[in-house]
Amino acid sequence: MIDYAKALNEAQYAAATCGDGPVLVVAGAGSGKTRTITYRLAWLAEQGVAPESMLLLTFTRKAAQEMLHRAGLLCDHALAGVQGGTFHAFAYGILRRFRPEWLGDRPFTVMDSADITAAVKRCKDELGLGKGDRAFPKTQSIVGLLSKARNKEMPLAEVLQREAFHLLPYADGLTELGRRYDAFRRETGVMDYDDLLFELEALLRQDARAAELLRSRYRHILVDEYQDTNLVQARIVRLLAGPEGEAPGNVMAVGDEAQSIYAFRGANVRNILDFPKLFPGARVIRLEENYRSTRPILAVANNLLEHAAESFRKTLFTRREGGSPVRLVTPLSDKSQARLVVERIRELLRTHLPHEIAVLFRAGFHSFALEMALNQAGIAFRK
Repeated sequence: MIDYAKALNEAQYAAATCGDGPVLVVAGAGSGKTRTITYRLAWLAEQGVAPESMLLLTFTRKAAQEMLHRAGLLCDHALAGVQGGTFHAFAYGILRRFRPEWLGDRPFTVMDSADITAAVKRCKDELGLGKGDRAFPKTQSIVGLLSKARNKEMPLAEVLQREAFHLLPYADGLTELGRRYDAFRRETGVMDYDDLLFELEALLRQDARAAELLRSRYRHILVDEYQDTNLVQARIVRLLAGPEGEAPGNVMAVGDEAQSIYAFRGANVRNILDFPKLFPGARVIRLEENYRSTRPILAVANNLLEHAAESFRKTLFTRREGGSPVRLVTPLSDKSQARLVVERIRELLRTHLPHEIAVLFRAGFHSFALEMALNQAGIAFRK
């Protein structure tokens, strides 16, 4: 038997060993989120929950495999029966079993990136869009815009208004192209990656038999990085947990609204903020002990989090000692900023090895001035 109380802190223990019903684990940065999920899987197995009844949804296959491997080691047996993987992989597997009716007798085919680009180009050529206009967006850019509109569930024109204002003159043509691309997939019996999620949602809403079979099989659903889910992914989780209007089943969502940084690709922070409303009766457990940072860094982080307009209030803390104070420096230009950083690096090199020093940038091109300054100072670096 695993000694959960010894292996986990109090909040982690509460999350890993909680009973039935919906649970939201608000996992602050560096608070042992993966460890908590791993022990949750092991605890469920020890309680007699069949691995086939567990569903682990993550944003990378590697993350799911790592958690399942660790949980298997804890239990002294593999949890091979657990369905673990990405939302898209899970949707693909379900749709292979419950084929959408509109496919008819045609084979089930999902396009890869090259296929999608070729299909959009074909539709663009059919409509005669962009001929002789060098400012018309490239096919790859169009693919990204169409996918973004789909994931954000907003009109393409609105996406352009917010994120690609210079392409607004082409809004009507691109919208027509989007409709033609939708029709093309239906005509040829193929799907793209985004279709997998929306087709799974349609199945759960329209096929009562399939929905009940899936709900009866997956008695415990765990979702990692819940703050990164988009609208359709959150609806899928809710539909798997039980019919709309009825009390939800056993769902554990793990995430942190303060780490929601993927809105640009469709993630919606409202999914995690509204979890207690969408899953009535949900418990909220906060993981606040940080194992990664020092106290000065957490003091700054907590100060920033206090100003959030809407959040699950939490105070990160650590038992780690030491740590230099965080300093805020406001230079007048890129050049003066680079000079300040070079001076600081020179100071650090007196007591630290070069590979122990790192400079972080918001975007790659922001490093240009510093690269020039480091070269002039004769300080070697690796980008």
